Amino acid sequence: MATLFITVWNNASQALLDVPIQYATVTVGAGSLQSDAISGSNKEIRLVRLFTDTDCFVVWGDDPTAPGDGSGDMPLGAENPEVVGIKAGQKIAVIQRI
Repeated sequence: MATLFITVWNNASQALLDVPIQYATVTVGAGSLQSDAISGSNKEIRLVRLFTDTDCFVVWGDDPTAPGDGSGDMPLGAENPEVVGIKAGQKIAVIQRI
C-alpha cells in the first residue's frame, strides 16, 4: 500500500530542536484522499514534511481535492521528501501519479 507520511512542527526552529507536534499518514491511490487537519489554531503557519513511497500529487487547503494532473497540485516524487509551510487547520489531499 502506497502511503504519504506527514510530519508537522510548530516552526523551523522547533524542527531542529524539538519533537514534531503531529504525525499522520494518508493512503495514496487512484482517487483523491485527505489527511486530518494540521494541528494548531488561528491559521498559524506550520512546517510540514511530506514523504511518500510512490510518485503522487499533493495539494492543501480547507477542503482540498487533488486533481492528479498537475493543474492545481504539486508533484511529489517517491523517496524525495518536501518541506512546505501549511496553515494550521488545513488538510492535505493526495492522489497517485501515473
